[in-house]
Amino acid sequence: MELTDKVFARLERLRIQIDAPEKSLSFGEEFDPPSEIERRLRTEGVQVEREDIKSVGPYLTYRGEHLAILYILNSNSPSYDLKNNDPGKSTPKFHLTWCRTLEQMTQRGRFARYVLSRSDSSLFRVEAHERDPDEIKRLGERHMLEGIRLFPCQNCLNDLEYKGFELKSPKAERIKHVKDFVTKTFLQENDGNLTVMKHLPTTVAQNAKGGGYTQDFPEISRRLREEYNWTCTDCGVNMSEKKAGLHTHHINGVKHDNRQSNLRILCALCHRNVDEHHKSMQIKKDIERYILAHRP
Repeated sequence: MELTDKVFARLERLRIQIDAPEKSLSFGEEFDPPSEIERRLRTEGVQVEREDIKSVGPYLTYRGEHLAILYILNSNSPSYDLKNNDPGKSTPKFHLTWCRTLEQMTQRGRFARYVLSRSDSSLFRVEAHERDPDEIKRLGERHMLEGIRLFPCQNCLNDLEYKGFELKSPKAERIKHVKDFVTKTFLQENDGNLTVMKHLPTTVAQNAKGGGYTQDFPEISRRLREEYNWTCTDCGVNMSEKKAGLHTHHINGVKHDNRQSNLRILCALCHRNVDEHHKSMQIKKDIERYILAHRP
């Protein structure tokens, strides 16, 4: 006899109550193992060619599949500056979208220095470039450092309007935004948007008037989901612990129509079932299990 989703959900709630280790909820089914690319993105990063980076909406992704951030591995900064980094230094910044800085670096033929990463700690593997003769003698002219704190590019934050960031704001306010940026939170908030943007059905895309998603859609989506306390307006499941599973749906299918009356906040399962166009939306098994286990 097959177990139903409701039974799975009850079993998962019981597991949480007794603090038992997480296991698969169906016989013979394993949790999705991360791909080699996913593993490398989360650990050492992936050195990529320009064609490997596909913009999905405003996001930087590895071949359209994995939301990632971009930074310079082979920096020109000495180890002292990297180990004592702060937003005001001319040390490498990481990028969230294809901003004017990346465009300029590409035009200058310097793109090969970049690496894609999914590190959610804001700590990166960076190569230092020593200039002091004593340091060169001690460490070598170039050597690799682990766990270096990097900060987000202000041009990227401005393009995304992330949490109200504006380049025209006073310097102290901008620096506070940069210091307060939490990479893990950004990735969690936007993984769900990437899932939605990747899924844009051909039929909807062809019928949509005036193009696709706007550059500020991620911030509009984040604010609206936050306003609804990261809760699905259909089934009522709270996704604050699994933000990637909460989506913003355009009711009329026009992706640039970001009027609040045209937006619905839906968990991934409710979104997949909202109409025939979304039936093929791919949902990760861990998100599906979480929703089923936590629906009220």
